[in-house]
Amino acid sequence: MSESNETGGEEIRGGIRDVSARSLTIRQGGARSVTAHEVTMRQGGITRADAQEIALTQGGVALATTEKLHVTAGAAGAVLAERAVLEQSMAQVVVARGHVEMDQAAGVLVAAGSVRVRDSAIGLLVTPHFEGEGVRVLMGPRAFAFGAGVGLVLSVLSLWRRAGR
Repeated sequence: MSESNETGGEEIRGGIRDVSARSLTIRQGGARSVTAHEVTMRQGGITRADAQEIALTQGGVALATTEKLHVTAGAAGAVLAERAVLEQSMAQVVVARGHVEMDQAAGVLVAAGSVRVRDSAIGLLVTPHFEGEGVRVLMGPRAFAFGAGVGLVLSVLSLWRRAGR
């Protein structure tokens, strides 16, 4: 395993700790930290990726900061992006300034300017513009606001009850 690798274009098979490259392709391997303009990964994993474009197929990334993310049959821990596409994939947190598209995917928290979803599940969805079919959203902004209101009322009642003793 090498500590650091700085090149114009690189293909990795196996593991590497830190890599910085203009264009990086990972096949059946992984990296701890990646900084690149373009990252393509097939059957691998990255702990932290910072790139303009990231394309993952049958792989995973723990933290991705990018303009464009495309995940197919993979997983992501946290994504900060301009645009994100998840196909047959899973993500814990997806935050996008622009657009998120999900097809047969799952997300715990999805927050974006607009979201288009097909045959997917989302835990908490925060967006001003939503399009979807065959979608299961467990909690949207209204449910979240209702839960927060109920929690506030119960807290006030609890404090009032203690003050009366």
